[in-house]
Amino acid sequence: MSNILNTEFQQVSTGNSNCLRTLISRTLTIAFLAVFLQGCELDDGTDSDDDEQTVVYSTDGGTDTLDNDDKYELILRADSTYLILEDNLTEISIQGDDNYLVIDSDTSIASISINGDDNIITVEDDVNLTVDQLTIQGNGNSVTVYDIGTYTETSDTDEADNLACEVSQNGACL
Repeated sequence: MSNILNTEFQQVSTGNSNCLRTLISRTLTIAFLAVFLQGCELDDGTDSDDDEQTVVYSTDGGTDTLDNDDKYELILRADSTYLILEDNLTEISIQGDDNYLVIDSDTSIASISINGDDNIITVEDDVNLTVDQLTIQGNGNSVTVYDIGTYTETSDTDEADNLACEVSQNGACL
């Protein structure tokens, strides 16, 4: 490439105007491509806003507050646990008994799935939580939220006190 440019410079210096136009055109093209490529970013196929973490909590009898800067899915594999859940929840999966979860600030969760007995999920008074999909398998579970899109319950009993969805202060479960 440098030989071509040297030849064109020699022709320009001798007064060949076509070579001058070609040289200017190529120089502008190279400059444009350099500026254009500086603005491009390499994409590894991931978007940091779409990254979702999975948090697995498995301490029986634990008491904790979970907070995450990124979106996260909670998998609770414990019994008799008390958790306060803050910010950026996308899904909750409970695989245990006698757990108590308080949702502190989220207003929308894609899904809640409970496989166990006597679990309670509630929200803080000022939180209007909407759950797209609620699935409960077990007995004596209670979920208090503002709104539910799809609700499925499977239990061993048909007792009236086996209600899985309660009315909240802000609204009613569908």
